[in-house]
Amino acid sequence: MLKPSEPLTSASTSDSDKSVASPDSHLDDVMVAPAKPDAAALPETPGRVLVVDDTAANIRLLAAILKIEGFEVFTAQSGAEALGILPEAAPDVVLLDIMMPEMNGFEVCAKIRADPTTANLPVVMVTALQESADRVRALEAGADDFLSKPVDEVEVVARIRSLVRAKRERAALEKAYGDIQKAESLRDTLVEMLVHDLRTPLTTILASLDLLQTGKTGLLDPLQQEVADMCMRGGRHLLSLVNELLDIGKLESGEMTLHLEEISVAELVQDAINHVAAQGQKAGVGLQTELAPDIPILRADEDLLRRILINLLGNAMKFTRRGTGVHIRTRRQSTGEARLSQSPQKSLIFEIHDEGEGISPADQERIFHKFGQVENRQAGRRNSTGLGLTFCKLAVEAHGGQIWVESSEGKGSTFSFSIPTGAAPEE
Repeated sequence: MLKPSEPLTSASTSDSDKSVASPDSHLDDVMVAPAKPDAAALPETPGRVLVVDDTAANIRLLAAILKIEGFEVFTAQSGAEALGILPEAAPDVVLLDIMMPEMNGFEVCAKIRADPTTANLPVVMVTALQESADRVRALEAGADDFLSKPVDEVEVVARIRSLVRAKRERAALEKAYGDIQKAESLRDTLVEMLVHDLRTPLTTILASLDLLQTGKTGLLDPLQQEVADMCMRGGRHLLSLVNELLDIGKLESGEMTLHLEEISVAELVQDAINHVAAQGQKAGVGLQTELAPDIPILRADEDLLRRILINLLGNAMKFTRRGTGVHIRTRRQSTGEARLSQSPQKSLIFEIHDEGEGISPADQERIFHKFGQVENRQAGRRNSTGLGLTFCKLAVEAHGGQIWVESSEGKGSTFSFSIPTGAAPEE
């Protein structure tokens, strides 16, 4: 069973021991200034410190300083011994001498950083070396801080406290992040279960409504027909949301298979426009197209691309002011286009521009997150479920493309996405 170093007697820090630890007797020896830190600055909870030094006198002196301040101290006189006791000691900070035989401090620090279980463990190098090259080497090995010999008692305690506090804050953040991930996973699981359970009864309801609408259960009077039509529209919209949630889940998990085929871009765009034409007429919004004349045949999943365009066009019409228009444009990727410069293939760019309220910079990233919504500033309400753009982003990325938005508040927005054509980029 690993135990912290034994409490020191008064003889442990006697003048005779300090003389052994003088800088004249050994390069790595430690001199401690007699100053004592302010008691009012003591932390509420001390930490665990592993002191590693091949000189016994140095270990005794550093351990004495830290124990007086309430730290739990573990010691090792070689790099190999330190690495061996790390798992059981579980220190908050390692105080590591550089100049040690067999395995020096640089090597020990590098091994600590290479182990995933200790990669974030704070390491303070204690050294008599003054060359900047040595400090650079320590940083490259992964050191968090330095203490120069002879060390000062106040400085040692202050630096250790700071690193202990930082480590514990990081651990608290990691725990909070882990809790959030678990909560999100639980939410997604519950949503998936609910969605699966909703689709079957919803399909039954829609089938029953269809029987009513078609008069197979008897003729409906005008008011009944209007109510049945209203229910059918609401049911179909709900079914589309259910299917969208299921597709998002498949895209997120990589379980959706793309049905790749050669696609005529002009026909694809026209088909999407036909789907939203009635919405545009009702909203009093015009629609203009500008298709590049040299568009190549795309090899992609036609259904997914159509749904991307319908989503983006529908959003544009929803937020565009009456009497204005929505513009859809396709173009080839420009040579040297910065956003797509890392792509190994040339891409076809789709752009949908509206003349709506625009999106604030703070919201431009959030709108692509699941359930991310932007409030309509004029109406003072949220106009969507926050799923459509998430679906678009995942569907575009499944093709190896990118999606982004450029917007100015009060001047409208342009949503763009790229789909690789399979051709190599031009030099």
